[in-house]
Amino acid sequence: MESQVPDIPSRSQALWFWLRSRRQIARRTARNLFDRELRRWPAADELAGASVLAQSRTPLWADGREGEFILVAGKVHNLRLAARAFHAVEVPAGACLSFWRQLGRPTARRGFVAGREIREGCVVPTIAGGICQISNALAACAAEADFELVERHAHSARIERQAGRSEVQDATVFWNYVDLRVRAPVAWRLELSLSAHELVLTIRAKEAPVSPQPVRPVLSTIATVAAEPRPVARGCLSCEQTGCFRHRPALRERQGRTAWLLDARTPELAAHLRSESADADRFLPVPARAWLRRPGSGAKFVAWLPPSDQAQLFLATAASLRRAAWQRRWARHAGRRQASVLDGQRWLAEAYLRRLRPEHTHLLIDQGLLPWLQQAGALGGRSYDVWASALPMGELQQRLDRARHGNQAADATLADFRASPALLAAEAEAMRGARRIVTAHAEVAAYWRAHGAAEVLRLPWTLPAAPADVPRTRDPQRPPLLVFPASALARKGAYELAEALRGLSCRLRVLGTPSDDASLWRGIEVEHAGYAGDWLSVADAVVLPAHVEHAPRAALAAVAAAIPVIATPACGLQGLPGVQEVPAGDAMALRVALQALLSFPAAVGSPVSSTAAHAPGHDAGPEELLLGC
Repeated sequence: MESQVPDIPSRSQALWFWLRSRRQIARRTARNLFDRELRRWPAADELAGASVLAQSRTPLWADGREGEFILVAGKVHNLRLAARAFHAVEVPAGACLSFWRQLGRPTARRGFVAGREIREGCVVPTIAGGICQISNALAACAAEADFELVERHAHSARIERQAGRSEVQDATVFWNYVDLRVRAPVAWRLELSLSAHELVLTIRAKEAPVSPQPVRPVLSTIATVAAEPRPVARGCLSCEQTGCFRHRPALRERQGRTAWLLDARTPELAAHLRSESADADRFLPVPARAWLRRPGSGAKFVAWLPPSDQAQLFLATAASLRRAAWQRRWARHAGRRQASVLDGQRWLAEAYLRRLRPEHTHLLIDQGLLPWLQQAGALGGRSYDVWASALPMGELQQRLDRARHGNQAADATLADFRASPALLAAEAEAMRGARRIVTAHAEVAAYWRAHGAAEVLRLPWTLPAAPADVPRTRDPQRPPLLVFPASALARKGAYELAEALRGLSCRLRVLGTPSDDASLWRGIEVEHAGYAGDWLSVADAVVLPAHVEHAPRAALAAVAAAIPVIATPACGLQGLPGVQEVPAGDAMALRVALQALLSFPAAVGSPVSSTAAHAPGHDAGPEELLLGC
C-alpha cells in the first residue's frame, strides 16, 4: 500500500517553516557571493548540431491527480517562463550550471503565477510552483549522460498517486538554498521546449564524458534520495481535510478555456467561428476608423461574433490605434511599409499576451500574430489552430526574390517584405506545431498539405452580396475595359500586366494606389479610381496577375457579378467559376489569356450564386484589400 503524509500542518508549523527558510535563504545568499564558479550561462549555437547524450520527455497535464486543474495550468505557465532561461544554454567544460543562478528568483512581477509545490507533505498553491519538473528532467538527463550532480535534493513526497518514474528523476528546488547543480568534463548544450502535451529536455555534446570525474562539491553535504518509498502528497484542492488552513476548494471549479486571438474580420473567418465554441474568450483589435469617426462605435466590429454569457471580450485599443497611426505614417514609403505591418502585429501580440491566462489551454491564432507569440514562449503547453491567410513569410520572400531577379524593371516593393531570420524560423516552428490550419486561400491550403501539416481545413470563399442584375454601361464605341484591383506595385503583377497589355486595344482602370514609376503604363490608356466606384458596372474583365495576394476581395466581387477574372494561383481563387489562372510572372501567358478573353468576351448574365454564406453589407475597402499584402 502507498504510504500517506503525516499529520495535517498547522499555522504555527507553517510560520516556523517560513522563519527557517528565510534563515537558509540568507545563508545561501551570503555563500553565493563568494562563489566565483556560479554564473548565468548565455544561449549560443556552437553545439546546436552536436550529438544527443540524453533526452527526457515528461507529460505536462497527465499526472493522475483530479480536481487540481488550475494548479497544473499554473505549473505549465511557469514552465513556459522558466524554459526561456534554459533553452539553448551552452556550458563550458568543467563549469557548473546552477538552476537558481540560471533562472533567477521567480516572482509574480516576472509573470510567474500560483502553481503547485510540495511542502510538508502537501501539494500547496505557491508562486512559481511546478518548475521542479525542469530540475527533475535535468537531473535525470545529467545522470544518463554521466555528468556530475554536484547538488541534488529529494522531494518530501510524491505528486503521482501511482508508482511511476525512476527516483533519480527526483530533484526538488526551493529558492535559493535548495538548488540543483550540474557539472561535466565536456562542453554541453541544454535544449528545453514545451509541446502541447510534453516537456522535452535534451543534452547535447560533441563528445561523451569518458567517465564521471570526481570534483569537489560546491556544498559540504549533498542531499540524497531516501531509500524507502516516499508518501503520496495531499492536495490542498482535492483532500477532504476541510479544517486545514490551506484548504481552498473554490479553485477546483476553474477549468480550461479557449481563446481567439484575431486581427482582422473576414466573412470566411466569421462563418467558421460561428461553428466553433461560443464560450471562447475573444481578443480583438479595435478598428481605428470606427474610433476616429465616432467614439464607442468599435462595437460594430465585434457584432459578427456569436454572443455568449461566459465568453469574455478583450479589445486591444491602445495597440490598435498605435498600429493604425504607424502604418499610416509609412504607407507611401516603399521598403518601410511592410516593416510597419510587422511592427503592428508585434504590438498586437504583446497586448494579447498580457491578457492570456494560464487556463487558456487552446487558442485560435491569426497567422500574423503567430511568430511573435512563439518567440515569447506563449504556445508551449497549449494546443492551437492557425487562421492562415498567406503563405509563410520565408516562402513569400523566396518568391519575391525570384520575381525581382527575373524583372530588372520591377520597383522596390519586391524587396520591401523582409523579416529577420529569427522571425522566419519562429513562424515555421509554430506552424509545424499547429493542431489545425484553417484557410480560405486555395494555394495556402495546398502548400500546407504538401508540407505535412497535421490537418488543413479549407473553407469556401464567401462571395459578397450582389444585385440581382448588374446594369452594364459599356460604350461599344470604346475598347474593352480591364480592371486591375490592386495598387500598381510589382508584387501585384503590375509590370507583367503592363508588358502584356502593350499593343492590345483595351483600356485599364487601376483601383489602388498609382505607381511612382511614370514609365510603367507608357503606351496604355489607363485611368485611376477607387474601390467604391462603378467599376463592377463597366468592367469587361478583372485582371490580377499578383505574386502575392492574401485577400482578393475585389476579385471575389467580380466573380459574384459574373465578370471574367484572370488571376494567378497566388490569389487563391482556384475552383471558383469564371476564374482563369496564369502563372505568376509570365507576361506572355497573361497576354495570350487576355487576347483569348477579349476576342471572345464571356456572356454577361445574372450574378453567380454561391453556396457559401454571404456577408450582406460588407464593403471591402482599400485598407482591407491590402491587409497583410
